[in-house]
Amino acid sequence: MTEGSKRVAILIEQGVEDAEFQLPYNALKKAGAEVVVLGSRINEEYKGKQGKLTIKADATTTEAIATDFDAVIVPGGQAPDKMRTNLKTVQFVEDALENGVLVASVCHGPQVLIEGDMLKGVRATGFRAIRKDMQNAGAEFVDEPLVIDDNLITSRRPGDLPIFVTAILQHLGLSIPDTTLPPVSDMDAGWWKLGEDWGGSSKSEIVQAINTALSGEKYGLEAFQHYLDNAVDDAMKEVFQEVCQHKQQHVQQLEARLSVLGEQPSLTANVSNVYASIKSFFQNNQTDVEILRRALGDIQTGVVDTYNLRNKITDPATVEIFDQMEITLARDESRIANLYKDRLGERTPQSPMPSSRPAATGA
Repeated sequence: MTEGSKRVAILIEQGVEDAEFQLPYNALKKAGAEVVVLGSRINEEYKGKQGKLTIKADATTTEAIATDFDAVIVPGGQAPDKMRTNLKTVQFVEDALENGVLVASVCHGPQVLIEGDMLKGVRATGFRAIRKDMQNAGAEFVDEPLVIDDNLITSRRPGDLPIFVTAILQHLGLSIPDTTLPPVSDMDAGWWKLGEDWGGSSKSEIVQAINTALSGEKYGLEAFQHYLDNAVDDAMKEVFQEVCQHKQQHVQQLEARLSVLGEQPSLTANVSNVYASIKSFFQNNQTDVEILRRALGDIQTGVVDTYNLRNKITDPATVEIFDQMEITLARDESRIANLYKDRLGERTPQSPMPSSRPAATGA
C-alpha cells in the first residue's frame, strides 16, 4: 500500500450476492485502494449466491482491527444472515462504526447492523424484505437508492450498486483514471455504464431483461383485454380495465427505457404460442370463477418475472421501473384474488391457472 492510499475491508460469507461483492471490489481496486477480504475462516472457499464468485478470504474478522481500515463494506445476499451469527464479525463492524470508519452496507447487509444494535436513531435503507426488521431495530427506514447518515452508507438492492459504490469512492476521496463519477444525487446519470465497467450487468443483459419484461406485459395486456371482454359483471370489468391501463403504462415505460439505451423492442419467440393459448381458453363459455382463476395465474406470473428481473440487473433506472411494476402487479393480484374468493361460494379454491410461465428465473 502506498502512502496516503485507502485500505478497505469487504466482508465475505457463503451465499454472498455476487454483484454486491464484485462491484465495490473491482471499483476500489481500479481506484488504487488496498482491498482486504475478511471472512470467518481463513481456510474456507466462499461462493456467491449466483455462482459467479469463488474467493478465499485474506484474513478474518477475528484478528482484524477495524481502525486499521478506512472503510468496511457489508454486501448482501444470504451472507449477512451467516455473518450475524459470528460475534467477532458483528463486533468488528460495530468497532468500525463507533470509531468513525466508513461502514457501507447494501441489500440484506443491515442484518449485521441489526444484530449489533447499530441502527437505533439512524436513517438507513436496505432490501424491502428487511424493512420491518430495520424499523424494529430503531432505524428510520428510507426507501431511496442511497442513504447517508454520518459514516454509515446504505443501499437497497443490486440495482443501486453503481450509486452505492460511487458514494463509497467519493467519501474516501478516491477516483478512477478516465472515469467520471456523477453526483450521487443525479438519478438520470448513465449509471449502467459504471455498473458494467465494474463487473455488473452488461448493456445487452439490461436490454434482454427489459425485453423480457416487455414481452410479458404485452402478452398480459392482450390476455387481460380478453378477460375484460368476457367479464360477466361490472366488478370484474372495473378490475380488468385497471389492470389493462397499468400494463399499457408499463409497456410505455419499458419502451421508453429501451429508447434511452438506443435499442428497439424485441419480443420473445414463444409469444405467439401463449397468445394462442389465451384465445383457445375463450373458445368455450367460461364462468366468472374460471376467468378469475386464469387471470390470477397470469398476474402472478408477472409478479414473479418482475421480482426476479429487478434483483438481477445493476442499472438503477431500469430496476426502478421493475420495482414499481412489481408493486403495481402485487396490488392488482390482491384485487383479483379477493374477487376470486368472493365468487367461490361453497366451492373449494383451486390453484391459479396461468396461461403463461415466468420468463425470468431467480436464484
